[in-house]
Amino acid sequence: MTEIKRMLQTKKDQSKEQFYPETHVEGVVGLTDFVSGQLPTGVVSINGKSGSVLLEAEDVYAARKNHNHDVATYTTAGFMSSFDKMKIDELISPEAGVVSVNGKTGIVDLFAADVEAAAMNHTHTEASTSESGFLSVEDKQKLDAVPIIVLETIKEVVE
Repeated sequence: MTEIKRMLQTKKDQSKEQFYPETHVEGVVGLTDFVSGQLPTGVVSINGKSGSVLLEAEDVYAARKNHNHDVATYTTAGFMSSFDKMKIDELISPEAGVVSVNGKTGIVDLFAADVEAAAMNHTHTEASTSESGFLSVEDKQKLDAVPIIVLETIKEVVE
């Protein structure tokens, strides 16, 4: 049977104090053999990675939480295939419906230019008193004529 003993050290005043030596697992004879198979050792590898592993969505064949899907059209697949988009649209709008759109027939994709509209990502120049921009010249002149009121702190009240 193994005898267990405390380790004590004598202090300057001759009192005894228990201490614990620092060691390594290899310093304890037979510990490796005893522990082997006794304790769960955790994951050795995951998806071919080992060590300190940080998984990304792609590592587990998943999509990132903040991802987007393109809108499906008759010519471009998006969240669904373009063929499925055509089938759904046929169910919603039967053949007796629209014959043409802006002079186009068949499968039609319309863009801003087809209906004389600006593209979604268009910009406006700033207006000046002599040239229209986001505002007309007249509106810019009215805006510039509005007096600027400056407030001045006369006294500050502190509670």
